[in-house]
Amino acid sequence: MTNIKNKLTKRLFFFSGVLLLVINPFTSCVSNQDDFSGILGTKAPSFSLLSIDGNRVHLFDYKDKVIVLFFFGNNCKECKAEVPVFEKYLVNPYVGCNDYVVLGLDYWNGAPAVVRAFKDETGIDIPLLLDAGNVGANYRIAYNRIVVIDRDQKIIFSGTQEASRDIVVVKGQIDNLLKIK
Repeated sequence: MTNIKNKLTKRLFFFSGVLLLVINPFTSCVSNQDDFSGILGTKAPSFSLLSIDGNRVHLFDYKDKVIVLFFFGNNCKECKAEVPVFEKYLVNPYVGCNDYVVLGLDYWNGAPAVVRAFKDETGIDIPLLLDAGNVGANYRIAYNRIVVIDRDQKIIFSGTQEASRDIVVVKGQIDNLLKIK
């Protein structure tokens, strides 16, 4: 009888562990702690950050523009892998569009050289801003996520999954905001 109890106990612990992994999966670049409830439709929290080029960037310098924020981790493999798709759908189609801007925010607060290495490795062609972990917290978002802000400085989209999974929805919203068909 004790032997059967031990086997059942071991199986229970095994299945409990599997269940925890299914319910709360952890990966190197994904957080299940995103909570965008209540943030959609609100005014975007302001920020002022340095770019890797040493320029001070204020969110509201882009008044009357559609703004896309890409929160990334400077050494996140998944974030790096997202860049070609991100640029294909959210950067390149809008080159020359004066009322649209995309900013990359380093959620991991890396040193300028580390964030520059992210830019060099990925070839991403957007301004990359430093020390954005607190900004991410203000937006209630994790890294490898996208936020869209409309011309009235209101948050209209806040990603709850990896950026690549939101690309199509985000592109549709940008096209709608920019009146592109």
